Amino acid sequence: MSRLGPRVLESLLWLAAVLFLLPVLWAFLGSLKPQQDLMLRPWSLPLQPVWENYRAALEGHILRYLLNSTLITLVAVAAMVLVAVPAAYSFARMPLRGRGLLLGLAVSGLLLPAHAALIPVYELSQRLHLTDLPALAGPYVAFGLPLTILLLQAYFADLPQELIDAALMDGASHWRIAWQILAPVARPAVVTVCIFQAAWIWNELPFALVLIKSPQWQTLPRGLISFQGQYTAEWGAVLAGVVLAMLPVILLYVVFQRHVIRGLTAGTVR
Repeated sequence: MSRLGPRVLESLLWLAAVLFLLPVLWAFLGSLKPQQDLMLRPWSLPLQPVWENYRAALEGHILRYLLNSTLITLVAVAAMVLVAVPAAYSFARMPLRGRGLLLGLAVSGLLLPAHAALIPVYELSQRLHLTDLPALAGPYVAFGLPLTILLLQAYFADLPQELIDAALMDGASHWRIAWQILAPVARPAVVTVCIFQAAWIWNELPFALVLIKSPQWQTLPRGLISFQGQYTAEWGAVLAGVVLAMLPVILLYVVFQRHVIRGLTAGTVR
């Protein structure tokens, strides 16, 4: 790959960008078509934009679904960070006995597909009488912690030891070092894991489909299913809801793009 010229690499990047943006563009154009044109000419440009699809999506309580998804995403990601930062600091900087084994156990959750535990999680939620958003918070945090701890631990391990030694000489506790010194310095890594986990929670469907019982607490992916009837589906409204669902994630990435790039490239240049 390093032998390829700059123009070839640029062309490959543009090709990858087009391939990734093609479904987004198709969904947006489809959201502007009437049902008949969407069925008969799915790849054509809309002859006349039909904004009624967005009105149908709004009348289908899409804003409530957006609010529910925002709430569960913020709660779950905040809980992940609150647990992962001190855990990652302990694995990276504290002289724990069997630290490598403990870290391996902490990140072993990456080996388990999240939805393979769907039935046990459902049974546990039933026994604890948990439904709706409270039932979703636990699985989202549990299955998001391994990757969050692993990435933050790797970032903390690359930070200069002199930074921690100076704080210890000033009488700072390990808790203060983790939150007031290392966490601000590791902001790119924290932002990166937050965006990754937020995108996964925002688009997650199987847990929401099984654990949510009340219609007023449906998340966005779960709520979009309500646009599909037994025999017909309002695909224009569905695509309009999909476009509205993509906007917050795209905006989140655009705002924090600089931090995400720094977090992904940290440690690659010495």
